[in-house]
Amino acid sequence: MTSPAESPVPLALIVDDDPTFCMLSRMSLEQEDLRVEEATSGQAAIDVAASTMPDIIILDLQMPGMDGYATCRQLRALPGGEFVPILIMTGLDDVDSIAKAYDVGATDFIVKPCHGLILSQRVRYMLRASHNLAALRSSQSRLAQAQRIAQLGGWEWDLVRNRMEMSEAACRILGLAPDSREHDQAAYLVQVHEDDRALVAEAMREAAADGTGLDLDHRITSSDGGERIVHLLGEMLPGEGEQARRMFGTVQDVTDKRANEAKIYFLANYDNHTHLPNRSLFLHRVAQAITCGAGRSVIGALLVLSLDRYHKIYDLHGSRSGDHIVKDVAERLQHALSAGVTIAQYTGAESPVLARLSDGQFAAFLTNLSEPEDSARVARSFLDALVRPFQVGTSSLTLSANIGIAIPGSDGMEAELLLQNAGAALQAANNRGHNCYQFYSDTMNVSIAARVNLEQDLRAAVSGNQFILHYQPQVDILSERVIGFEALIRWQHPTRGLVSPAEFIPVAEEEELIIQMSEWVITNVAHQQRLWHKTGLAPTAVSINLSGLHFRQRNLASQIKALVYAEGGNPQDIELELTESVLMTDASTTTTTLKELKDSGFRLAIDDFGTGYSSLAYLQRFPIDTIKIDQAFVKDLKLGKADSPIMRAIIGMGRALKLHIVAEGVETREQLAFLRMQGCEAYQGYLFSKPVPAHQLQHLLRDRLSDEASKTSERLRTRLAS
Repeated sequence: MTSPAESPVPLALIVDDDPTFCMLSRMSLEQEDLRVEEATSGQAAIDVAASTMPDIIILDLQMPGMDGYATCRQLRALPGGEFVPILIMTGLDDVDSIAKAYDVGATDFIVKPCHGLILSQRVRYMLRASHNLAALRSSQSRLAQAQRIAQLGGWEWDLVRNRMEMSEAACRILGLAPDSREHDQAAYLVQVHEDDRALVAEAMREAAADGTGLDLDHRITSSDGGERIVHLLGEMLPGEGEQARRMFGTVQDVTDKRANEAKIYFLANYDNHTHLPNRSLFLHRVAQAITCGAGRSVIGALLVLSLDRYHKIYDLHGSRSGDHIVKDVAERLQHALSAGVTIAQYTGAESPVLARLSDGQFAAFLTNLSEPEDSARVARSFLDALVRPFQVGTSSLTLSANIGIAIPGSDGMEAELLLQNAGAALQAANNRGHNCYQFYSDTMNVSIAARVNLEQDLRAAVSGNQFILHYQPQVDILSERVIGFEALIRWQHPTRGLVSPAEFIPVAEEEELIIQMSEWVITNVAHQQRLWHKTGLAPTAVSINLSGLHFRQRNLASQIKALVYAEGGNPQDIELELTESVLMTDASTTTTTLKELKDSGFRLAIDDFGTGYSSLAYLQRFPIDTIKIDQAFVKDLKLGKADSPIMRAIIGMGRALKLHIVAEGVETREQLAFLRMQGCEAYQGYLFSKPVPAHQLQHLLRDRLSDEASKTSERLRTRLAS
């Protein structure tokens, strides 16, 4: 193999029927380190060249059969033969023979006999020239290919003669015939889109007059009537006199490039689904509007709207339906914005801006309102626009939202600060309920800061294991014996002490920390049960609350079972509590998950029963073991009171379905007596014990163990007596 640093030895083909001449020529050429092949006829030369094209051919004109003229003509017709140098050698030195030789394709002509040195030097010169021409052709080919790829062409404009020389690529881009002789400024301008023609003509005139150059985009019209965008670039060539009146430049088809740039700009600044400005562009436009209004008494408002249950829309109906609803929301808000601004007596020329900030959040910026309070009318028009149900397939969906409002000037003069304060007002509106709007006040950021600090502390608590478990006994309503416990998580804050679950559980659910916390509870309950069992205490059932977010995780049953087994626990000693609203979110999926949990050995309970919207049909369908009556129905119970039909109905329904019934929040003897008379089986509440740490339950567990032992002995005596 020839190394990259080495060039192959050139091959010379001598075509002559004179053996003496062939021998002498071979000797001369081989001394120049050339490889030499011989052919004694024209046909033999063609056969050699068809197999391996030589680097140079020395051809005699006068040969028997096919003469040198015909041979030269056929050699040129072979693949690769159009560029090979052919040196004609003959004893004929008349002008006609020489002219004819050049006509059939000869590269050069030499009269023989000639000295060997002359021949070898002539061949060496022709080989160098051939090599340089080949390199030039290769360079031109690569340049043409690069120009085709870049869709770039070159041109040169003689300003004195008004002639434009254009490359083939430039003609192709502009739709001009490459062999046309009519290339001038007018020919160029004819191809320019008529709406851009005056602009391009003026730019060319100024460039010619001032010697500055050209740098602009414009449209051209193709022969089929389509439009393309080209970038015209040119500069004056240096020189003196007429030479200085020439401009050299390029023209490039940038249609696809500009389209891609526009797409990139769109993706960076607009929401892909609604085509509204995104957060970045919205803040930029708000900042521009505030800057333009500086020094004038311009009244404006920034509104932030947040859809309720946004993520549930996607969970329940899928991403395609969710995207459709979001587009519908955007269209309604745009329509409501124009209507609301009219209602608010909008007086300015600037258009209001509507944007999509994030998944379920939209924002609007208004300027030139008559009064700041007019923004409330726009907010109300937004909320009213969402009242009409949205169509999802064959069903309909009603949405609600809340809005926060900040006023430029009193609530800040920077776009980011205004948006932040409108967000604080939105949080306040969320706390009030649904379909509310709220103006910003300075005190709101205090609560927002507290919420942010709580979230940060909660994340530290999850990673730093700052939680503890308290257990509240569940008691048999007739015997007053402990039959189980409910595990309740508590947060032992390093500086604040015990933090109420009512304060941190909602934050944990919003920030999706609740899954890690639930897994921590399951792991520690199983660990505690194993410790009780190792100390000889009876197996004790423990109830654990399961959040909706955790319940919707894939492979839930296998994950929880793995956590229990990892601590040496038993799923049969654990009861998982879920609220009615969680169970009814997607009844078909819920049934599958509940069955998997049941097959894994867990008991299942409905927590806070009576506060949701479960139906009797689903209670029969779900594999539930226990219903826990919400304390809201227990707190007002009194013995002999006639207005407790809901309690009687719940207990009666549970007994009919053969479910275990536990009443929560029992605090008085009167409540206990009522529950006992109605047939409720168990209760938990402060009447018996508040939630306490595990080490305070030892005596209750020993009493239960003693009771279990006495029951076992009694059963044994009964069998012996029989």
